[in-house]
Amino acid sequence: MNEEDASMNITTTARHFKASPELIQHIRRRMEKLKRYFDNILNIDVTMSIEKIRNIAEVNLQVQGHFFSSAEESEDMYLTIDMCAKDLERQIKKYKGKLHSNHQNHKNSKRMLYPREFIIDAESVESENGIEMGEAAAYNLSDMTVREAIKAMEKQEKEYLLFNNIDTEALSFVYRRADGNYGVIRL
Repeated sequence: MNEEDASMNITTTARHFKASPELIQHIRRRMEKLKRYFDNILNIDVTMSIEKIRNIAEVNLQVQGHFFSSAEESEDMYLTIDMCAKDLERQIKKYKGKLHSNHQNHKNSKRMLYPREFIIDAESVESENGIEMGEAAAYNLSDMTVREAIKAMEKQEKEYLLFNNIDTEALSFVYRRADGNYGVIRL
């Protein structure tokens, strides 16, 4: 028996028994609840079978190019469906957590690669009202070696230079020391 839901494309297949309309409705309700974790659920395939006293269900779910799968069994098909739904919920939450974590890491890495300099009003340093921050200026960082960074700093007649170090693949800061030598700080 196959049933399809227009909003989310739920397909149910019952082997060795005829699924009741109440069971199909229960499956639909349980699978609809997964929408609160992912709006773009494309397909849900539910395959159920009964073997003696074992009620077996396998649920495959597709979301934006990622597949989730759960297989459970119990003595009651309603309980088996609930167990599959719980398992899928756990998998989806874990997947969304990874997506969120990767997104945060990507945002943080971009923030590191494109630092901003804030200009502080010199008179505000001694003021009791606190420091006054001016507008931020974004850096356009170049990929270079430490030697190239020192040469670029000297050519631009700067005291320091922030750059992406191609040798270490890290954000680095090169500066002229008071003793006439150079220092490099890896961030």
